[in-house]
Amino acid sequence: MSKHHSFTDTVDQLVSFGVRKGILHLYTEDEVFENNAIRLKDRQVLNFGSCSYLGLEFDDRLREGAKQAIDRYGTQFSESRAYVSIRLYKELEHLLDTVFEAHCVITPTTTLGHIANVPIMVSDGDAVIMDHQLHNCVQTAVQLVKARGVYTEVIRHNRIDLLEQRILELRSKYRKIWYMADGIYSMYGDACPIDAIYDLMDRYECFHFYADDAHGMSIHGRNGKGFVLNMRHMHPKMVLATSLNKAFAAGGGVLVFPEKEAARKLRTCGGPLLSSGPMQPSGLGAAVAAAKIHLTPEIYQMQATLQDKLHFTRCMLEKYQLPVFSVAGAAVFFVGLSAPKLGYNMVERMLKQGYYVNLAIFPTVSLKNTGLRFTITRLHSYPQIEAMIATMAKELAGAMQEEGVSMEEIYKAFKSAVPHTPDGTNLVPGPKPEKYPAGSPTTNTSSPSKKPLTSLKVQQAKTIAALNATEWDGIFESKGAFNSRALILLERAFSNNAAPEEKWEFDYIVIRDESDKVILATFYTTTLWKDDMLSPLLVSRSVEKEREADPYFLTSRVLSTGSLLTEGQHLFIDFVHEQWKEGMLLLIRNTYTLQEERQAENIVLRDFHGIHQEVDDLLVENGFFRVTMPDTHIVPVNFSSPEAYLKSLPSKSRNQLRTSVLKQKNEFQVEVITGQPGKSRIAEWYSLYLNVKERGLELNTFALPENLFHQLAADDRWDILELSLPEVTHGPVAVLFSYRTETDYIPTIIGIDYTHNGEFNIYRQTLYHAIQRAVTLGAKNIRLGFTASMEKKKLGATAIATYAYTHIEDSFNLTAMEAIKGNT
Repeated sequence: MSKHHSFTDTVDQLVSFGVRKGILHLYTEDEVFENNAIRLKDRQVLNFGSCSYLGLEFDDRLREGAKQAIDRYGTQFSESRAYVSIRLYKELEHLLDTVFEAHCVITPTTTLGHIANVPIMVSDGDAVIMDHQLHNCVQTAVQLVKARGVYTEVIRHNRIDLLEQRILELRSKYRKIWYMADGIYSMYGDACPIDAIYDLMDRYECFHFYADDAHGMSIHGRNGKGFVLNMRHMHPKMVLATSLNKAFAAGGGVLVFPEKEAARKLRTCGGPLLSSGPMQPSGLGAAVAAAKIHLTPEIYQMQATLQDKLHFTRCMLEKYQLPVFSVAGAAVFFVGLSAPKLGYNMVERMLKQGYYVNLAIFPTVSLKNTGLRFTITRLHSYPQIEAMIATMAKELAGAMQEEGVSMEEIYKAFKSAVPHTPDGTNLVPGPKPEKYPAGSPTTNTSSPSKKPLTSLKVQQAKTIAALNATEWDGIFESKGAFNSRALILLERAFSNNAAPEEKWEFDYIVIRDESDKVILATFYTTTLWKDDMLSPLLVSRSVEKEREADPYFLTSRVLSTGSLLTEGQHLFIDFVHEQWKEGMLLLIRNTYTLQEERQAENIVLRDFHGIHQEVDDLLVENGFFRVTMPDTHIVPVNFSSPEAYLKSLPSKSRNQLRTSVLKQKNEFQVEVITGQPGKSRIAEWYSLYLNVKERGLELNTFALPENLFHQLAADDRWDILELSLPEVTHGPVAVLFSYRTETDYIPTIIGIDYTHNGEFNIYRQTLYHAIQRAVTLGAKNIRLGFTASMEKKKLGATAIATYAYTHIEDSFNLTAMEAIKGNT
């Protein structure tokens, strides 16, 4: 069965790591909340993670509204709104119509609002373009229309130029083009360029806008109607969704329409409004009280108080010279940290110092763009804000030193130059006392240094010829087809080629201790990969359709251990050595340096057989996530003849082999190629290989160059089997290239004529003859590699769970790939 990596697996890995660290899935321990303080892990901390920006959750009017609603209507009114709604709904919708000066529909949550609205709003003849950082709840709703065949795609964050380009390209194909974006983005806190969106709606008849303004609600605009509608009218070609659960401090969501008919249709046809439970009376009672406040001048006083504190926060971030890489459009702030290990460290440190802040980590941000996310509410005092930021600066200096991360590395991760101080020195976390009055909190202004230099030694090379071949071959004996001789051929075959996917750049790293003992060793190739290489078949089919017009659509330069032609344990680690972890950290640092040198977007460390928990944790902390690869397959050669091989199989496999292989074995002519074959024969083999390549989307890679086959044919370490059916057809029906080491036989490239495959089981015949050839050569193991797992198991192979670790600089291609899945 095909085995593909699940995005859920990645989220599970990263979140579970944070849970083990004690910084995620926390519970408050308070009996009663007091203002903005909460109790976590036996410690009273100030909460800088709340999205209740106006602090209305403690307002007596909202509390009383919730209490009265429970007293009057009970804890719930459990009927679908399609039948009956309690009167508070009618009162609240009337108030919200006034707040927004438009037509509103209340939903139990904002997410359910999207799920109800998007399938009604978007018709089958429409197209959907999503901002790369669009909130997950909207993306979830889009999946419902995608299942109907609606065209969807993702566009880079806030790139209005690209958006207009796509409008021009799509407007002749689709009735409406919906652009979906957040008003204020929930991680970086930056804002959508609303004026530019309005301009596009005015200029292009087909262009429509769907906005989620959850983080802008209440704190901006007339009547607190949010950031998107701040100083703007409701455009006739837009729909707004927002939350009553953040600054509004009640519960539920609201959809806002310029036309009454659209609101009526959602109220009538929206799935969650037909059959799901309504809001509880307590939430409705609180929301009515909040809406009444929004219709008084008091809301502007609250907004002004918060805006003053937000301005003060920006000043304090500048004063304490923290690395900030986005302009906050609301009450969400982001301090960049780069590697996840620094993020985990900082959240722990801030908790110990009495401050709760959020960890921003993949998938909400790129792995190397991990940071601290914090929010400011009207309840925070000015001294609390400055003390928290001063503490953050002090703790960041310590965490950087502890984790061996410099300010230069942080700024580089966010593709920014490190600002310099007036005296020309590099910026470090700490105050600028010369610009601020005496008595401000101070922190350590000494430049954080990296960890002490290691005693380990790093040997790097760009060709295997620069290393000790005997030592290398001893390290990687029985690991795969990448001993020194095999690598010499690969270096030669993948240099000086014209196509970018056929140019491989090689790098080698060997890490030794003081006595020159090897602790870690690996080799890398950098080349162009298809981003959907490990994706499910449906994804690759959709992407390949796009590649008919653009062959390099959704491709990336990847720095990978091993190569696209080799399988096996490409990274040697001496786990017995007491410095192996230190060696791993050194390898990771050098890998990132190589990534920059080779200008690679992504890094892949492969193939790991099973999960080593310490390696797993170490790689996650340093910016990698685990990816499930297809199982690899090994046949241990514990038999010496075809008869003994047959007996070694389970009875079911034995019977299948007799009926599907042995019965027709004599129909085949099998030749072991010796000497140098002619060009025409190699061309035939290459054609057979392309047959397999064009069908094989399970591991979707670029085709290998034809010149490689000429070089393999000239190397006697590469064993070539050619199968033909002389009574049926002229020419070969299969070819198999296998690498021979002292201990292993490694089938690597196969080509098949599928014309007669169904009748003669050509693929299975080829594998069977490969096994018999390995026995003849005295191999101890047959490494059958990835894919076709069921076929290989039938022939006696053992499946081994295999993993890779990936670092992605920019997650856009992954998001775009998911968005176009199933597009026709």
